[in-house]
Amino acid sequence: MQNLRWKLITIAGVFIVFAGVGVFIALQWNGMNSASRVVVTLGTGFAAFVLAMLSARDARFTGAAMPLLLVAAALEPTGMFVAFDEYGSGGDWRWASLITTGTMAVQFGAAFGSLRRSTPLFLVILFAALFWWTALDLTDIGDSAVALIMGGSMLLAAIGVDRTGHRSITPVWYLLGAAAFLFGFFDAVEGSPAEIAFLAVAAGLVYVSVVVHSRTLLFVATLAILAYTGWFTGQHFADSVGWPIALIAFGIFMIALSALAVRIDRLYVRGVASQAP
Repeated sequence: MQNLRWKLITIAGVFIVFAGVGVFIALQWNGMNSASRVVVTLGTGFAAFVLAMLSARDARFTGAAMPLLLVAAALEPTGMFVAFDEYGSGGDWRWASLITTGTMAVQFGAAFGSLRRSTPLFLVILFAALFWWTALDLTDIGDSAVALIMGGSMLLAAIGVDRTGHRSITPVWYLLGAAAFLFGFFDAVEGSPAEIAFLAVAAGLVYVSVVVHSRTLLFVATLAILAYTGWFTGQHFADSVGWPIALIAFGIFMIALSALAVRIDRLYVRGVASQAP
């Protein structure tokens, strides 16, 4: 208990220092030259990264490693964008984003290889996703295709990580991956005869949530089914005699689907997960 208290104090101290640095930068920003702006952002972020790596190897300061990595993840990309803005000659901002996110993914990938902790792994997935999203956007293949590819990739990454000791970071990626995939699919089929297939895809994700024991994925898939049903009735039954009947039917459907989702969660997601060794 005492160790936990000191870890929380250490984490709070790191974030207070970060807040102080942020306030200092904001107050002095207009008076700084280009080099100073890069140093106080990129330099401070890199210093935080080095301190995080050193802290992770000292039992007395392990509690500071996670917040320092988060500080580095915030300041280093900011500093790189500042450097591009101050010393660049214009051009497509996506190339600057590609270089920045790629560099950060490699850096935190090396950190994860050394530390084997969840925080750098989370940051690797974050910057890798941003890198590939930007790269796909540069190919002009369309927002729907990008969302489908990246959503599916994040879901696969979450499923892979879920089988390791770092499963605590997966709910965020189940949420973002499922939301992106469903958005991309709906955007691709909206207004076409294949539009109804959206319900099949969402129902498929409900099944996947049972297989991987993810309550987050179950929540997103169930919400997608409810949202599509509400949108469909509004599009096809509004301003008609059948609209009140459609509303009643939709309400009953919501109640039934919610009860089903709770039952699936209790019997197949939470129940099976609690029995796992």
